[in-house]
Amino acid sequence: MSDEPKDHLREIAAAEAQRFSMLRMQMLECHPFWGHLLLQMRLVPAPDLDALAATDCVRHIWYNPLHTRSLTLSQLGFLLAHEVGHSLFETLERARGRNPYLWNCATDYAINRVVSLIRKPGEPHASMYEPPSGRHPALGDLRPLMDRRFDGLIAEAIYERLVSEITAAIERVTIHLAGVDVTGVVPHGGFDVHLPLDLSEADQHVLRARLGLAVNAGRESAKRGDVPAGLERVVDQWGKPHVPWQRVLHRYVGEATTPDDFSLSRPNRRWLAEGFLVPGVVPRDEHDLIVAVDTSGSMSTAALAAIGAELASLAAIEPNVTVLVGDAAVNQVVPARDLRTFLGGLRLRGGGGTDHRPVFAWIESARRRPDVFIGLTDLHSAFPDRAPRFPVLWVVPKDHGRAPWGRVVEMEA
Repeated sequence: MSDEPKDHLREIAAAEAQRFSMLRMQMLECHPFWGHLLLQMRLVPAPDLDALAATDCVRHIWYNPLHTRSLTLSQLGFLLAHEVGHSLFETLERARGRNPYLWNCATDYAINRVVSLIRKPGEPHASMYEPPSGRHPALGDLRPLMDRRFDGLIAEAIYERLVSEITAAIERVTIHLAGVDVTGVVPHGGFDVHLPLDLSEADQHVLRARLGLAVNAGRESAKRGDVPAGLERVVDQWGKPHVPWQRVLHRYVGEATTPDDFSLSRPNRRWLAEGFLVPGVVPRDEHDLIVAVDTSGSMSTAALAAIGAELASLAAIEPNVTVLVGDAAVNQVVPARDLRTFLGGLRLRGGGGTDHRPVFAWIESARRRPDVFIGLTDLHSAFPDRAPRFPVLWVVPKDHGRAPWGRVVEMEA
């Protein structure tokens, strides 16, 4: 246990929690791909952790506020992105019996290189975050593993080089997290504990669905440079998610409708005075969801029935849902106040060809910018040339066309 008095420890923990929260806001605004992934992880203070941080790659990032308080904001941002990197690249799952110490060194080299390429907005040659390095008052020398020799190499390739170069004993540490004692590996000079946890099949599915949504967030934000090279192609090759489409749909809506919004147009004055640009909080009383239902002749009765059930479920958790019904034109607009009655009768007007351009034209003319747009369609349609400036999710049947942009979730047959 820490020797710090409890009251003092609470003050330190509260101050660090505020810094972590601020950095999460900054990533969401400035680097949506990384911010989206970080948003899925629970940040948990762990005053007994003998490192700066640790992660299970799926649900938690633990950090020791007594140690992280010595980091600058830029270094703390690097630490957070590094922990997200372990989730992003599924480093635990890819170990496959390799020497734990050398594998964790290899993953740190790879992840740190990727994090160092996160750029400051408007400054393409300036790194956003700085790796924690130098003498730490409690942990000794921190020497993040970074080497230009490994530029462009994945962890597996780096590992093969390290095997031929390094003979090192494995440095292990036992930590108490989430009610259990876990023995992890600390790379020499590193700053976090790598937990040897096995990812279940469900965990792997969650990570893939989460990564797909994060890539989509990066695509829609006009900040595509934040998505590591080649990752979009890998995600596209995965195709259909391996979790029920209804679960992905609800998770996507939940992630898109956060309680508050953040904007650089209203920067946080406290951090601005310290020379660190952080978006300010813009309170949101309600969220705006628009659902477009394709009733063209190519949509099956079964698909439309399944869509109706999910609309009712969405309306129960997000009351401000507007439904646009149509095929080659918007034939029906169902405002939130009429949605319950509409779903009770569920008469969908349409049946011709499909064209989504009138749908997005309606949204623009209504001066709406929804938190999320959900298109329920087979994608055999025409679309605007440019993606809208809001998140788009397409829920499609098995036999579907190609989406011009946005995230695609395929319904089971």
